[in-house]
Amino acid sequence: MRDTTELRAGLADLAEPVTPAEDYERQIMRRAGRIRGRRRLATVAAAAVCLAVLVTMFRVAGFGSTPRLVASPPDGPFLGWSPPGDVDAGLVREATDVWGRTNSAGPHTAVRALVAENNWRLGSKLVVLQGYDKQGAARLAFFTGDSSAADTLLMRADRPAPDPVKTRVISLVSPRLSGAAGTVGNDGWGTYAIAVAMPGVTAVRVSSTAVDQDMVQDPDGPTSRLVVTELPIAATAATTTIAGFIKPKRPFARATKVFEVPGEDGAVGDARAVPAEVLSRTAQQITVAYLKDQAIRPGQLAVVAKGLVGRVKAVDAIRGQATVDLITSIGFAGQAYTNISNVPGSVRGNGEKLIMENIPASGDIYGTNRVIMPDPSQQGNQIGAVTIGRASADKAAGATTVELTPTADLAHLTRLSIMTPSAG
Repeated sequence: MRDTTELRAGLADLAEPVTPAEDYERQIMRRAGRIRGRRRLATVAAAAVCLAVLVTMFRVAGFGSTPRLVASPPDGPFLGWSPPGDVDAGLVREATDVWGRTNSAGPHTAVRALVAENNWRLGSKLVVLQGYDKQGAARLAFFTGDSSAADTLLMRADRPAPDPVKTRVISLVSPRLSGAAGTVGNDGWGTYAIAVAMPGVTAVRVSSTAVDQDMVQDPDGPTSRLVVTELPIAATAATTTIAGFIKPKRPFARATKVFEVPGEDGAVGDARAVPAEVLSRTAQQITVAYLKDQAIRPGQLAVVAKGLVGRVKAVDAIRGQATVDLITSIGFAGQAYTNISNVPGSVRGNGEKLIMENIPASGDIYGTNRVIMPDPSQQGNQIGAVTIGRASADKAAGATTVELTPTADLAHLTRLSIMTPSAG
């Protein structure tokens, strides 16, 4: 047997060729780092590819920009809109003849129809025409049938043609659309709102502060650019809002609201809403400017779509300005009653809050009950009555007062309307 010393020496000679060179471990670590870096780069690239695929999928699925209205080219001074349904040529001829005979501005020329149909909701004929009067002025007129006279067609409103570039919807809100000219219906829901929107709109929604629920076409259902709906007799154009929607063509997409504007005007015989702009304010009053030569008088109500703002205190007809007592001011007081339950009382401001008092002790008023105030410009206490506020809490048993929360935002007023009697 060989000596063990000699054997160990031989084994050492064999091991020398595989002895790691100096910094070998460091080289291995650097190489491993390079490999990990390449793997991370590949992972990031793969993630970027996946993200791009997902973005493309979402874009194809329709999660893109919000739908927008595309304006129809004007037809000269007229709205260049196609009718929202079929046009009855016989009704167009009948309405054109009525238009020419109703006032001294006829006969009318270049007449074109926006609506001409027998409307099931209104229960009568409905026609909306554009045309030139004999002085060459562009006009817009609404016609409905008279249910008391074999549905005879009557002109309900005649206005200057609206701006064909800026207008997105035309509307008429009135309780004088179903009977004889200038006559208010006896039905508590006798006000009708008619709205026609521009092409591209798929639904129109009418909301009124005269009622607690929106009169809504389902924006996501089969709808139309034309809406006719019944509202309480208290509803007016000044307290009505018209909104338009577009329903995208992609599956499961929600309709998008593309505009929301106040109702435009009433019919012949209705109180008129004179627009005014707020110039200045104090804690108790605001000063507003209006177009001169309007029939603004002390005692008239100032309103916005959400309800009553105050009452005209003083008028400077030369400057076209009016001072309005806010409903929370110490200068404001008047009669009021609750909506639906018709509990009577009076309202007054105490400088900071709005109080309803002189309520019958047995009368029940609950939190959020709507309280409305008659409009002296209207013919009757219910026609065009304006919401002044809601009960802040339940009236205590046997109590005769309750605090109200105003429905109008009195702190951020910029524009309002002053209700004036009909010129007729």
